[in-house]
Amino acid sequence: MAKFPELQEFLSRLRTDGHRVTRERLKLFHEIYEQHQHIDADELLASMKEKGLKISRATLYRNLDLLAKYGFVTKQRLVENRYVYEHVHTGQRHDHLVCGRCGRVAEFVSPAIEALEREICLAHGFHPDKHTLQIQGICQSCEAEGA
Repeated sequence: MAKFPELQEFLSRLRTDGHRVTRERLKLFHEIYEQHQHIDADELLASMKEKGLKISRATLYRNLDLLAKYGFVTKQRLVENRYVYEHVHTGQRHDHLVCGRCGRVAEFVSPAIEALEREICLAHGFHPDKHTLQIQGICQSCEAEGA
């Protein structure tokens, strides 16, 4: 079994839509799926270069947009003035707590929120494609420093 089961679906989508399967696309896919954090494009580029993987900034951005379009990464503005990316594993979802002072991002899963979403959608005859919840505030560490 492949290290990342989503890879075969990504390759299939590329071919179906007439995109070439390039070495850069494969390297980027693997790099972003090996990350276990929210990462911006510059950090991703630096991480790849540090490992000796060559990809231009333009190619990186084009392919991040393609991965987001296909649903393999999410692109979110969690911290002001900066987009971050994270890989998506099929069937797994989470939401975010974002500290407005230090930029720390904490992930959480809430079955109660998911149940409420289903209830709201059912009541309105709505079929959701995706869901994003971001709670902004001050983390415990920053609050303690400012006290």
